[in-house]
Amino acid sequence: MLVSDIDNTLIGDKPSLVTLMSMLQRCGHEFGFAVATGRNLDSTLRVLRQWSVRVPDVLITSVGSEIHYGRELKPDVGWRNHIRYQWRRDALEQALAEVPGLSLQLPESQREFKLSYDVDPDAMPALRTLQAMLRAQRLSAKLIYSHESFLDVLPVRASKGQAVRYLAYKWGLPLGNFLVAGDSGNDEEMLLGDTLAVVVGNHSPELATLRGLERVYFANAAHAAGIMEGIAHYGFVCQGYSMEAG
Repeated sequence: MLVSDIDNTLIGDKPSLVTLMSMLQRCGHEFGFAVATGRNLDSTLRVLRQWSVRVPDVLITSVGSEIHYGRELKPDVGWRNHIRYQWRRDALEQALAEVPGLSLQLPESQREFKLSYDVDPDAMPALRTLQAMLRAQRLSAKLIYSHESFLDVLPVRASKGQAVRYLAYKWGLPLGNFLVAGDSGNDEEMLLGDTLAVVVGNHSPELATLRGLERVYFANAAHAAGIMEGIAHYGFVCQGYSMEAG
């Protein structure tokens, strides 16, 4: 299964996206296709339509706090129940309300299992300081910082990476059967572990620390062309498909 972030990874370059979608269509009997994005479900569907991308087999949205399946958009209730553990949304929002450098994003960016903030990186305390503050108030959350501009607050069991691992366990698939692609800090956990990972060439600076890690390939090409480069690097193609021929 290919699991790709959307913004600045899957989309951004139309010709390479068309090539990638053609490959997925031709390999549909052997490949699953998923997106993993910080966008909510409605926004995800809207941007995929704008870029003429078919509805994926799996949609991991809101930074991994929601999972839906196929054209019917069937929600994974088991995932919701799993990540509900120790989640105290209202208390977390109250605790973070007075933190300098954090501004709560508009209501459409908030979800049942996600709080999202715009960040002033010069004013926001270090992540370890925020975690310590929350622990002192007996609050549990995962803090995901991305693009040097955004902070997402999730349940401790939620993230794009945890969602991929959940799917692997649920379906009995080895993590090595998943190729994940991303460009920013909210992809980091998804890019680590036992999956095959590709970081596209136009990645954000926060992912530079992953260079040199096993199973994390840094592509030279940007956007979908970078994903294709990663697919070629790992030989992650269906039988009979030639990357050279397309």
